[in-house]
Amino acid sequence: MQNKWRCIAPSWALLAALLIAPSVQAEVYPSKPVRLIAPAPAGGGTDFLARQYAMHWSEHTGQTVIVENISGANGNIGAAQVARAPADGYTLLASYVGTQAINPSLYKAMPYNPEQDLIPIGNLATYPFVIAVNSSVPVHSLAELADYARAHPDKMSFGSAGVGSGGHLVGELFNTRNHVKLTHVPYKGSAPMIQDLVGGQVQVIFDTLSTAGPFIKSGKIRALALTADQRVPGYPDIPTVKELGEPDMVIQGWYGLFAPKGTPVPVLDVLSASLKSLLASRDYQERVRSAGYTPATYIDRDAYERFVHAETQRWGELVKTSGATAN
Repeated sequence: MQNKWRCIAPSWALLAALLIAPSVQAEVYPSKPVRLIAPAPAGGGTDFLARQYAMHWSEHTGQTVIVENISGANGNIGAAQVARAPADGYTLLASYVGTQAINPSLYKAMPYNPEQDLIPIGNLATYPFVIAVNSSVPVHSLAELADYARAHPDKMSFGSAGVGSGGHLVGELFNTRNHVKLTHVPYKGSAPMIQDLVGGQVQVIFDTLSTAGPFIKSGKIRALALTADQRVPGYPDIPTVKELGEPDMVIQGWYGLFAPKGTPVPVLDVLSASLKSLLASRDYQERVRSAGYTPATYIDRDAYERFVHAETQRWGELVKTSGATAN
């Protein structure tokens, strides 16, 4: 007997699919609340974007999404829970470049394999890193920073949100590209790091606009460049590394949606369609930009899987170059 996989949100053109299931009625998906794990504390970028997706999902399906923050081990604990969850579409992961592309090279032992245990659904948002200095540091460009660091060897330090964080690895990339040695000072998060930059305990940071933006706008710190290929709305005066002649320093962080390996294709199609609808929403785009991120452009699952694989290779090389390790 041939049954239809019914679509709950007619506005999503891609949600209709047919299932053949002998003698049983195919269950409508979603027919109950979805658990969306954000492997980071509440209030950060992962949590913010997870809740944007959750709100959109609920509006269009009538089903609740319960966002659950499970932090620890740079996101590995929460991501591992999703990797081990039933592959039925009711436990999903809203995660970031750390759990999917950095941690596999950073940790000696991983509780899951991102590329084998999780299916990439699509990107939620991207963000460049801003290179900023304490306002007392007498440099006003990326080239001046490199020259100043060479003239003051071992006297310049940069802060990051932790060992193996995106900011740490981008800082090491700057060191390698410019043949300098800014000493890395890891913090437990961006908040104490930015306070020490303002106070002069560290001279440089490589961090997100969501963290550094308010301090840049208030003049407490000075932005030199963004690791992007295009300038960012809201910060039109900050040049990009590409226009400054450093295209190899174009590197961005990202957030994405993932499901356990083995999730049925019709369920994945529903998830892809919901993500495509979210990314096309002007309200979503405005909220994401106002938070300091760039809303993603929708690509299909195969293309996103290739993107994540390429990112895993690139960030893995940066981890290797930095010498960073975590237990």
